[in-house]
Formats: sequence, structure tokens, C-alpha cells
Amino acid sequence: MSNPPASGPPAQDRSRFAGMSAGLFAAAMLTAASLSFWALCGADPAVARTKHDPVIVHAGPVAIAVGEPASTEPAVVATPAAAPVAATALPLTHPFAGLELAADIVPANAEGSTDNAPFAHIYLATVSNGQAAIDALGRDLPQVAAWYGHSSAEFTQMLQGDRSLHVDRKGRLLYIDDPHAAPTGQLEAGDKATAGVASTGGAPFALSETFALHTRSASRRVIYLNFQGEGSKPAFDLDKKVATFNDTERAMIQRIWLRVAEDFSAFDVDITTEAPQDYAAKLGVTVLITNQASEAGGYAYLNAFSRFKPNPALAFCFQNNLANSEKPIAECISHELGHTLGLHHMGDAKTTYYGGYGSGDTGWAPIMGVSYYKNLTQWAKGEYLGANNKEDAYAVMARQGLSPRADDHGNTRASATAMTRSDSGGTVKLAAAGVIESPADVDMFSFGAGAGDLNLSLTPSAWSGNLDASIELLDASGKSLASANPLDKLGANLSVRLSLPGIYYLAVKGVGQANPGTASGYSNYGSVGQYVIGGTAMPPPPSSKR
Repeated sequence: MSNPPASGPPAQDRSRFAGMSAGLFAAAMLTAASLSFWALCGADPAVARTKHDPVIVHAGPVAIAVGEPASTEPAVVATPAAAPVAATALPLTHPFAGLELAADIVPANAEGSTDNAPFAHIYLATVSNGQAAIDALGRDLPQVAAWYGHSSAEFTQMLQGDRSLHVDRKGRLLYIDDPHAAPTGQLEAGDKATAGVASTGGAPFALSETFALHTRSASRRVIYLNFQGEGSKPAFDLDKKVATFNDTERAMIQRIWLRVAEDFSAFDVDITTEAPQDYAAKLGVTVLITNQASEAGGYAYLNAFSRFKPNPALAFCFQNNLANSEKPIAECISHELGHTLGLHHMGDAKTTYYGGYGSGDTGWAPIMGVSYYKNLTQWAKGEYLGANNKEDAYAVMARQGLSPRADDHGNTRASATAMTRSDSGGTVKLAAAGVIESPADVDMFSFGAGAGDLNLSLTPSAWSGNLDASIELLDASGKSLASANPLDKLGANLSVRLSLPGIYYLAVKGVGQANPGTASGYSNYGSVGQYVIGGTAMPPPPSSKR
């Protein structure tokens, strides 16, 4: 496919990276014990680990020959629960041969700890999948299975049932996924906060800011989106000029960043395009976005979100297999980051990657399925019909170290945030902004208004917004006066005529649609994210100004 045209000479040199290969990954995992993410809000595991967690890589049914001696321990004999997945050896020159992490990098276990890991004594001959991986692990299989939170039988079934799930030479899990055919072109318009940034096909911010974008620079957690290459691994590139970034490339990088930032806007983490310089005691991970030729869309090690280092990258996305397009690249990044945070694939009986349902604004898909083709993509817990993975995404990510951000607005009338207001030609302009941080969150706003017309609108992020929102108007006593939750839109609008002047309240919630257990619909579980509110009201009397 053709690359987008260059729009002008770049201002900044960049290194290139000769990349890795692998596509969206993660095993179709069995149900994991679910611990409420929000019950862990006070926990801060950012200083609990000293090594990077392992990564999962995807690419199909392959075994990568890497030349170390095989373990001589006898293999575990297990009765297959599914037809064994074939495995084939690859020569050392195959691009996947370079994907493994250094031997001393330890993936976290299912509870987020790296203590007493079983990998130090494991030396396998190849990276392998299917029955070959089961045989290679031999009597080490029960220990490795337990590390990842599974019985030997569950672990065996996982390896036999998902060809993308692999074991590297140290026994660590990684996914190597086939690339998905992604449509070309910009699929969505799209948001430094993500809400309130206007949709544009150009650069949302000054081009000079492209490699200095942050969402929460003071956070102790960081996710570095590296578009500039790593050593010999090439950088993101559209114009085949390897030393520079032109205006078109910088604009797309900004728009990709906005989409990924929205996926993580409910969490206390800095999504940045700037390589952190002071990262002592920070928890996080680097994902490399590269033009390296590859057979995959992306890869990542499971549980790789740990003590942060700018390099090596522990997750990759290969732009050439993502249509060199904004939305597919952004969806790949969030998906692979999900793996580094312990998440597995969301699928069903027919496919490893569930593609969702619906169309338009509310066309829905899970981030850990295949989310290239739907507007509304969310973190999920397998509530859709036929889901084969019901892990609680928030609980899993919390155990790996990703905490929610603090609530920005109170949930009650007593703790409501006053909207900003400005007089404008006989009316009052009202404005507010916020983040729904959890499925249970309610953001409450107060404002004074005179009798007459009131118009309020809520708009989620225009950049792959995760929030499907409802709004409800309340009077001073808490009585509901009106509400809005359109079935075909993520935002909401209210227009009412107030009969009395006074103090009023607006409640914002994340919502779902229809029944998530049927062939369409989704719950409010993944409806978290940013929004802006705007509106007009009649001027209130002095006693009702707020």
C-alpha cells in the first residue's frame, strides 16, 4: 500500500530501529480469579519489583531455534484437552529469533511479584508453542504454570488451544500473533487531555511538541511510546527518509498518542512520547512503534510492566502490518500494553480475537480482542455472548502495578464541583471537564440558572473515546428533572425550560447499551474516560449564583 505523502521537511533527526516481529498477542486465557480493581485503589506496587516482567509475542505456530542446549528433564505427560498445535523450528536468521528478552529479566507472577521465580534454571533449545512447548518444559511445567496462576492441566490446555502462545528459552510466556488485515486510511477523527481537543487530520498540537507529549508527568508510572527507534531498530517512518520526521509523520504521531492516552485516561500513568530522563523508582514500560518489516502486527511479553527503563522496549507494533494508519497502530499499542499489564486475549469459540459488534458511534469491541474496526473500544471482562476469557481487566492490571487515578469530582450534591461560567449577551455560558475513573464513578456539577431555556451537552474524547455517558439534571432537592442517554451516540444533550431560578446539578455517569450477554450490547464496565461539558443558561439572580 502507498505511504501518506510527506508534507514538509522534518526538524529533528531520529535514530532507526531494525525491529522485531509479532502481532497482537495474548492467549485465550481461562477465567482468572478476579480481585476488584477499585478495592486496590490504595495499593501502590510501584516499588515492589526490581526487574522487568516478561512479554508476550505473537506470530503464528512457530518455534524459534536459538541454539542453547535443551533441558534434559523428562516431559510432563498430559492428556490434551484440544487438538495439539503443531510447531516448526525456525532458523536463527528468522526475524522472530531476536525477540527474546535478556535471560535475567523476570516476568511478574499472577499476583505481581518477581520473588522466587522458577526461570533461572530453565534452559530450553528453542522458542516453541503447542505440544513442542509442553514437551520442552517437561517437569518444569507445573512450576511455570503456577507462576502464571494456573494448574498444569489449565496451562497445558492453553498451550494446546492457542497457537499464538509461546514459551521462550527461559520458560517465559510470550505471544506471537498473526497480523490482522487493517483497512487503509483514517478510520476516525479524533484528543494533551484527550477530551476537548478538536478532531483534525493535521497536527492537534504544535509540531515542536511531538516528542514532548505527556498526560500525567508527575505520576510514578510511565508508558513511553517510542517512535524514534532503538539502537539498530528503525523508527516510525512514512516517507522512507530514515533520518528525519516530516510534518505528516509528526501529526500522525500526535494523533496516535491521543488515542492511546484516552485508553489509559482513567489510570494514574503518564503516557508520553518523550524518553524519561529521571525514572528512578518509576514503574512502567516502553513500546516501540517501528517500520521494521515483519510478519506480525505487534508483540509483547506478558507481565512486562515493572521497574521502568527506557530500553529495551518490551512491546512492539509494526506499522507496515497495521496499514501505516493511525487507528490500527493506536489499537495495537493499547493491546500490546494490555499484555504487559497481564491481560490475555478476548475471544470466543471461533476466534482468538473477538471483533465485537454494532456500528457507528456505539460499534463496540474489546481492546484485547481485535479493535481496529469499531469506534468504541474498551477494557472488558468477557461479558459478551460466547466469551472465552472473563478475567477482570482492572483487577489484573492493578495487580501488575497500574493504579486508578484519584477521583476528580465528587459523587454527591454536597461534594459537587461548580461549573465555570461566563456572561455572554444575555445568557450564561457553562463549562466543565472531567474523567469517569471507574464504572461506579459519578461526577456531580453545580450551577446557578435563571428561569428559561437551559442547554447542556457532554462530549467524550474525539480520539477513540472510551466513555459512553449519560447526564441527569437535578434540582436543589435532588429531584430528577431530565436525563439523556442516546442509544446511538456516546455523548448526550439536554434542552429544557426551567420554571424557576435556583441552583441545579448535573450528574455524569458511564453507561452501557442493551444486554451485554446477548449478541449486541455492552455494560458500563469499560465506559471510563474523559469528557467536556458545555452549555448555556439564563442568568441567575444574585442569590443563585454558584
